[in-house]
Amino acid sequence: MKPTKFIKDHGLERAREVVEGAPGFPVFGYCSLTGSYVFKRKNATAYYHNETNSWSEEYAYELILLGDLKRLVESVDRVNKRGYSKTKAHLDYLLSYGSEFGHVSKAEVSELTADLKNYESIYGEGNE
Repeated sequence: MKPTKFIKDHGLERAREVVEGAPGFPVFGYCSLTGSYVFKRKNATAYYHNETNSWSEEYAYELILLGDLKRLVESVDRVNKRGYSKTKAHLDYLLSYGSEFGHVSKAEVSELTADLKNYESIYGEGNE
């Protein structure tokens, strides 16, 4: 499952719970079908089942990469902090006038562009 679909289906708060609730092991994913965390070992994929508090060697279906989910949650949080319309207007301003004043880093523009793209991939344009 794509992390954008997970957020669309389950909401931002559930995605945040999944990211923040990952055990302190080398976990790399989450199985939305079983509600289990997935980690990679040398020769096998295993998953952590929350209800039984145990690891299983079974294949995890509906895998969501936690790094991607975390990145999306953080992007949406940054857009929500300012608001979609204001974030978009700020980016437009930076692109239009930022280079004239020399106070704009390429990293800031790149991050804002990615944040808006991530936000729009979940909620569409103009939905605050």
